[in-house]
Amino acid sequence: MKKAMILGTYNDAPYHPFAGVDRALKDLLSPDFDVTLIDDPARLEETERGGYSLLVSYLDAFDKPFPDAPAQAVCRFVRDGGGLLCLHNGISLQTNEAMYRLIGGRFLRHPRQTVLRFLPAAEGFLKDLPGFAISEEPYQFELYDKALTPLLRYEYEGASYPGGWCRAEGAGRVVFLTPGHSAEAFRVPEYLDMIARSARWLTEEKPPKGC
Repeated sequence: MKKAMILGTYNDAPYHPFAGVDRALKDLLSPDFDVTLIDDPARLEETERGGYSLLVSYLDAFDKPFPDAPAQAVCRFVRDGGGLLCLHNGISLQTNEAMYRLIGGRFLRHPRQTVLRFLPAAEGFLKDLPGFAISEEPYQFELYDKALTPLLRYEYEGASYPGGWCRAEGAGRVVFLTPGHSAEAFRVPEYLDMIARSARWLTEEKPPKGC
């Protein structure tokens, strides 16, 4: 069985506690993965030697620099063929410049939380899944990788914004999905389906070119 590591913040999470989300993700991924839950970024160095194929970030640490040693370990893990899936606040790895480049974008701000409708992009491995509506934060980004492939979008005040993307890095792949502000998101079947499909795509033996 493939192995997955999920990183979150149990204690002193400013906005997005891992408790509750951890169980939802483990239950979702366990049919296909042997799942390890962690809250210590130093343990990310285990991804290189522990036989892992997937790393999921739900880290809530926008207010502190992400350490260099685990950041470099994650970069090597992906370049060597691993998959990185960042969900909502999991993009807070971006406080390390190497992780910002690896993920392909940086969270800038979000207006007030409101009901948003998320729609899969016309291309990509989510294209045949249905959209869904949920109370969510309208995350807005600075994109580093202009060649990344859109996976998801949302509408806010008459404009369309990126809601998720994928990109290749070396022999590995990266996916970011915007939803996930609270445990409520992890009870939405359509979103869970997107997470599960992302995990499978990220760990395929011979993933297709692009998304």
